[in-house]
Amino acid sequence: MALILQGVNYIYGMGNGQEYHAVKNVDLQIQDGEFIGLVGHSGSGKSTLIQLMNGLLRATSGSIYWDGQDIYDKGFSMKRLRGEVGLVFQYPENQLFADSVINDVEFGPRNLGLPNLEVELRSFQALKEVGIGEDLLDVSPLALSGGQKRRVAIAGVLAMEPKLLILDEPMAGLDPQGRQEMLGLFSRIHKEKQISVLLVSHNMDDVARYAERILVMNEGEIVLDGEPRKIFQYEEQLRQIGLGVPQATSLIHRIEKQVGVRLDSAITPEESVAAVLKWLEI
Repeated sequence: MALILQGVNYIYGMGNGQEYHAVKNVDLQIQDGEFIGLVGHSGSGKSTLIQLMNGLLRATSGSIYWDGQDIYDKGFSMKRLRGEVGLVFQYPENQLFADSVINDVEFGPRNLGLPNLEVELRSFQALKEVGIGEDLLDVSPLALSGGQKRRVAIAGVLAMEPKLLILDEPMAGLDPQGRQEMLGLFSRIHKEKQISVLLVSHNMDDVARYAERILVMNEGEIVLDGEPRKIFQYEEQLRQIGLGVPQATSLIHRIEKQVGVRLDSAITPEESVAAVLKWLEI
């Protein structure tokens, strides 16, 4: 199962004299089982790009293929696409609306036309995966804590059993512990369910630790695409477009510059400690 974009463009306000070219000539392939970080400053085109991926927006030009089919072909099921390419927005708890946790989570799979038993099984399993117990099934989602609300909203997407899970800044507003819990949850889901994950984030430390591949957007284009260790070699280019590198990478680069030595590359705190200790021969 692959998502392929070929020459994709999206222009807001097409034909009204106030056009804005948000996504420009994007060529991209996302394969089965990848964990990808998508980074870029505000206004770089990230949110527009991910809405194109599951059909919420229609490309101004270019082609998008899902599982070998052009999603703009007559007869292609957008309902199927949105079930298989799940999108979790920023502050997903704002998407909660039902009178109970279980009814909220069941809405997505029920909307796919699945049998009642399958809807119930998927929903119970999704809630279990995000750590919501049976004692909360009949509780109003609006009565839950902030972290619980977010987990329920994510369960609603997981219950649709997506093959690609797109996460648009899902840790926004969370404290450090909440961020790590949420990232750990996504990492576990990725490994256990073997689904592809696309994590949109401003936090380079997060994508360095969890992503296997990073896409960097700037002014509507993907300007860098590769594995994290390679991407973070372009520290100056990243800073020029309003981004940075992980703190561990920045530390190693500063030491190299000030002392005039070459250290092992590092993208996590553990790797930076190991690189410094190796240099000091401790």
